[in-house]
Amino acid sequence: MYRDKDYLLTQDDLIFNVLGDQHDAGFVTSGLKYANGNKWVDSYYDAARFLSESFPTYVDGKIRVPIEKIQQHLKPLERTRHLLTEKEHASPLLALAVDLVHILAEHCDVPATEIGITDSLLWGVGNENSDIDLVIYGSDVITRFLSTSHELFQFDDIEHIEQQYVQRPPGVDENTFQVMLQRKGNQGFYHGTRFSIRGALTDEELLWIPERKTLFRPQEPRQCELEISGHDDSLLFPVSYDTTAGIPLVSYHTGYEMSFLPGDKVRVSAMYETGEAGQRLLVGSTNGENEVIQWITQA
Repeated sequence: MYRDKDYLLTQDDLIFNVLGDQHDAGFVTSGLKYANGNKWVDSYYDAARFLSESFPTYVDGKIRVPIEKIQQHLKPLERTRHLLTEKEHASPLLALAVDLVHILAEHCDVPATEIGITDSLLWGVGNENSDIDLVIYGSDVITRFLSTSHELFQFDDIEHIEQQYVQRPPGVDENTFQVMLQRKGNQGFYHGTRFSIRGALTDEELLWIPERKTLFRPQEPRQCELEISGHDDSLLFPVSYDTTAGIPLVSYHTGYEMSFLPGDKVRVSAMYETGEAGQRLLVGSTNGENEVIQWITQA
């Protein structure tokens, strides 16, 4: 299974991160992270343009890694389990990451072996600019974390994230962004090092949740006001929020995770899409313009 936050090393010395868990047969939906030994810092669209010119087999409308091109499939849980067996770590950052894994595991009431270490520490030792990026797995664990994340910040060595380190989704107004910042329980500082926490489904959940396999087709752009009724999927990729209208509000944009709470009223510009398993409103579609979620008030 290829799960969100896994990484792929390819035969062309490219490194990709797996995006989400919906993949076409023979391909893995991904984002470019390293090319020619350098971290990719430009946008997804710039990466797609670069790949189409230099490595066209990796892009076809969206970035997809052909399975036959994968040289190594790196999994966050395997990295954690390996590091937990080491008495000494290759860098202070790795030791700090393992410490944070133990804290998060206790907080989520799961074994440390069930917390994944991803991004640059998945294959390396990091440097002075590296973050600690962790993954929690399973719907029950994610839901428990969402309801108790504020408890992590009661300790002096864990601090809230600062505004300049939070990615702001396109078009979000200042009022909405400030509300989002107050709720970023999945980002912070541990002993002065930035960390992030994301969620991913287990292999069993991926097999049995039909919505995760649905191919949605765009129908029409819509602008509307909605009330959020649930946020249990707000740490997944794509981020998803339940609404009282019965239509999930979904976005592939980074920044919307853990941003809205049940009772929030939001103004939405999105693409209405339908599929075999239902319908959704997608913010950040390839066919839309100025798609955004703006916070209005809390009921």
